[in-house]
Amino acid sequence: MEKQKIASFTGVRSIMIMVIVVSHFEFLEQVESFGRFYTTYLHNATFAVDFFFLLSGFGMMLGNLGRINDKDLKFPKISESLSYGINHVKKIYPVYLATILFGLFAQTAYAVYSEKFSFGFICKEVIKLVVNLPILQSATGMMTFTHAFNGVTWFLSALFCIYLVSPFLMYCLRKISKSLQVDFLLLLIEFVAILVLAYLFGAVELKLQNIHGIEHLSVNNLVYGSPYRRVFYVLSGMTLSNMYSKLRLKEISVSKSLFTVLEITISMLVVIYFFMRNSLPNTHFYYKYLIDIFLCSCFMFIFAFDSGCISKFLEKNKMQELGNLSMYIFLIHYPIRIYFGWFFEKYFEQTLLNCFIFIVFILISTFILSYVAASFSKPKNIRMSKL
Repeated sequence: MEKQKIASFTGVRSIMIMVIVVSHFEFLEQVESFGRFYTTYLHNATFAVDFFFLLSGFGMMLGNLGRINDKDLKFPKISESLSYGINHVKKIYPVYLATILFGLFAQTAYAVYSEKFSFGFICKEVIKLVVNLPILQSATGMMTFTHAFNGVTWFLSALFCIYLVSPFLMYCLRKISKSLQVDFLLLLIEFVAILVLAYLFGAVELKLQNIHGIEHLSVNNLVYGSPYRRVFYVLSGMTLSNMYSKLRLKEISVSKSLFTVLEITISMLVVIYFFMRNSLPNTHFYYKYLIDIFLCSCFMFIFAFDSGCISKFLEKNKMQELGNLSMYIFLIHYPIRIYFGWFFEKYFEQTLLNCFIFIVFILISTFILSYVAASFSKPKNIRMSKL
């Protein structure tokens, strides 16, 4: 594969990460003149999160295709899969660790302040820390662990769990993937799995969430955050990468003007759907997952070719720079928003002006810390598919 870096994806990451950041400004819901607008139109990170899972699969498969020829493809050993997973998180792990330790410190300080500090509190925090240190909390499907210290680390945890089996998944897909028709069928199967598991896991969550005596250990994050379902988003990204690679090898000539039309069209559809999603009826809401994954897949596949006018905008240095910081921003912004938010919501009136000031504080501190973290790790190219 002659092309390993897709600049438009890096630029898109800069937009998607800001969508996620904005979706975490829930304190805006308390603003009388703005709360309903925020809840209806802006509080929605689903598409952006789905995009990052798809992108991880796309990037892993693209790299695999570039490194290993079909004739050299071998069934991966367990040790190789373990190394693969560790190598994908080792650069971001120090930042991850810093955020959960900051969360532990903040929660302990708050427990002391609110006179809730006790031996039981210490035991619970130690158990949560033990589960979070190896980045395995998403495998529990329990928010008690996935949101213990930094509520967004469930994403990295789910990806890490998937990374551990990704060499095997890529091997199987490449063995099966013999034509575009087969890839398309695989993509449909993956979409069906996403919907079926959402329904089944939703039923499990509903059944187990209020069992007397284990409320704090309720299995309540299987649908949204568990690797058992999210693996099919990553698989979809891998399949899209296979389809993209086959088309690139065919060297089909397509005009840049056509890609411009496609990019503008899919972008408009995504933006319209983004603002409409929360207004759509929740009866049989699983249909939203189908729209999410279909639109996200189309969006990714079109921008993979990096050829339209929007792609050229996404290639600008500022967009690339922000995109390269996306994982740092993702991990760092949430503890700042939550733990400083405790004091903001307690001591300040929830006016639009005060909320705006707090947002500026979150953004400035997040970007500064992200730049500092990036300068220490000095990665050549940070990708969401290589966390």
